Amino acid sequence: MSCCCATEGTNRFFNTQAGRVEKYFRKKGLRPEQKHLLHGLKQSGLEQASILEIGCGVGGLHLSLLQAGAASAAGFDISEKMLQTAQKLAAEMNYQERTQYWQGDFVALHEHAPAAEITILDKVICCYENFTELIRLSTAKTRRLYAVSYPRQSFAARIIFRAAIFALRLMRVSFHPFYHPPRLIEAAIQQQGFEKVFARHTLMWAVQVFQRS
Repeated sequence: MSCCCATEGTNRFFNTQAGRVEKYFRKKGLRPEQKHLLHGLKQSGLEQASILEIGCGVGGLHLSLLQAGAASAAGFDISEKMLQTAQKLAAEMNYQERTQYWQGDFVALHEHAPAAEITILDKVICCYENFTELIRLSTAKTRRLYAVSYPRQSFAARIIFRAAIFALRLMRVSFHPFYHPPRLIEAAIQQQGFEKVFARHTLMWAVQVFQRS
């Protein structure tokens, strides 16, 4: 599958999810793994920080970070409907002057991305086959904190994630996630000059915050 086709397939898939994700955020707020990310970033200090969120979805996490004291946020997402919803929520929360958005694949558009104090990849690393390139390019934009969530190292998480991949293939959905060994993800981040300062997990997701050494 070409990169172009993969991007189009990811856009179509996540466009269908935008309404559901917006409804969850409006009703319940952040998901458990996002609450861990928020907590870890608050522990490390986010007052007046600039945020770069790659794969920002409807924007719930970076908008919550703005509420908690961050200064500004830039969001990248392949899904046009996710970004439309993020812009709508930002306007409702009076953050339209403190947010900016780009639609497309961050790896392809990284030269246009602003540098930030804090970079977030919430459930994004598993969307890329070449995750080391994603990490290399995104850490290069990061001045201080690098926050991630991805499928954790556990039997249950691997089974659930691989079952989801199989189901997507059966349904002939062109979006294809990837399970990457957590030790390789951590090593790739640390190779870019970061050390882990926070770690939590849910049943499915490992949640980590790294600080530039």
